[in-house]
Amino acid sequence: MLFVASLFFYLFLPQPFLGPESMRLFPLNLAVMLACVYSDYLLARPIYLYGKGRPQARAALYFCAAKNILLFVILSSVGQLGILNMPVGVAVYAFTSLGYLIDLYNGEADLVTSPYDYGLFCFFFGKIYVGPIVSCNDFVSQLHRPRSFSLTRMGNGFVWVIHGMAKKVILADGVLALASRLQAIDYTEKTVFSMWLLLVCYIFAAYFTLSGYSDMARGTGALLGLDLPENFHYPLQADSVTDFFSRFNISAYRFVRKYVYGALGAEDNGPLATTLNIMLITMLMGLWYGVSVNFLVWGASLGLVIVLETVFGERFLHRVPALFRRIYTFVCIVLSFVWFSTQSLNQSFFYLQTMLGLSRDTYNLAAPVFVDEYSLYLASSNWLLLTLCVFFCTGLTTRTARRLASRKPLLVETVSAAANLLLLAVVLAFMV
Repeated sequence: MLFVASLFFYLFLPQPFLGPESMRLFPLNLAVMLACVYSDYLLARPIYLYGKGRPQARAALYFCAAKNILLFVILSSVGQLGILNMPVGVAVYAFTSLGYLIDLYNGEADLVTSPYDYGLFCFFFGKIYVGPIVSCNDFVSQLHRPRSFSLTRMGNGFVWVIHGMAKKVILADGVLALASRLQAIDYTEKTVFSMWLLLVCYIFAAYFTLSGYSDMARGTGALLGLDLPENFHYPLQADSVTDFFSRFNISAYRFVRKYVYGALGAEDNGPLATTLNIMLITMLMGLWYGVSVNFLVWGASLGLVIVLETVFGERFLHRVPALFRRIYTFVCIVLSFVWFSTQSLNQSFFYLQTMLGLSRDTYNLAAPVFVDEYSLYLASSNWLLLTLCVFFCTGLTTRTARRLASRKPLLVETVSAAANLLLLAVVLAFMV
């Protein structure tokens, strides 16, 4: 039933940026997904039978790796060029399947013989949007040994779904609306404050969208008796850029670190090799969100900071107070999102130049103004939304609830239940 539900979900899956007509069938997307996943499924058996080191197994693995990577690159490229919309979940099912084949080749996974198990492992409808990417051993074993259902487990899953919906519908969509108004300001009138506010809004939108979908995936799995791992762990309260990367899209980071960084020898080959490997995985993490020069530069810019932290600044950073480390990290993230949130390098340079208050003679414009009334008005009229974004990108609520639960568990459960029901009503009101 879950397998059939996943097929129907993907067949009717609303595609991004298509508007209200997106509720229509997408059989081509479904056919591409099935062809990608089940060609890997058929080639998994010879990889398993021949074993590691045999030419036949190696050739089959290389073919699957090239196929899945090319599929992602081609679909992402045509999506960036505006030729057609990139199907949702390509990176999830393609790299989930590829990770399994690599583990199978290395003897770290068992052969999955059931086509239903393999399909659910790759494109379970709860995680097809943004993951998390799970290992075969962790996921398939749950299908054969499902945990008993309980009100506690289903209640936790329902709460995760509500929180994920709230992140997307209230916070992410809210700051995106604010960002669109800031984006609409004419280039000649953009100020330092408006640009910083715009980039902060883009960061909040990206974080609450991705983490919201991940929370909904985790909650959906819990409702069905499946445990899915946490994919975002408060990355905006990281105290270094290295720490940010380990918290932001955790499953993708682990995938790249295991199958690329680990395969290249990690830190075992000296400072130069470590630098090159770090730059490679951070650029790959950038390309994870789309094959474009801007995403590549975004990953490379953060990778350069990580190299400086790893090779030169590791001892120094630990001496800096935690508050200043977090401020430094957040500033680095905001500046890096100049590349993540723009469509071209020229636009990125313009944003960066304006944010830093530098002369804009290159663009034949006057020197930038630091503050403008319209941006201040937008910030003040959306103060509650921005305050909620700042508050909920930290773990303050979770830590406080845990401390109180150890002292007054009944009170915390009662207040949490009432707050979640109220939050559900608010979310439904926003959706309507």
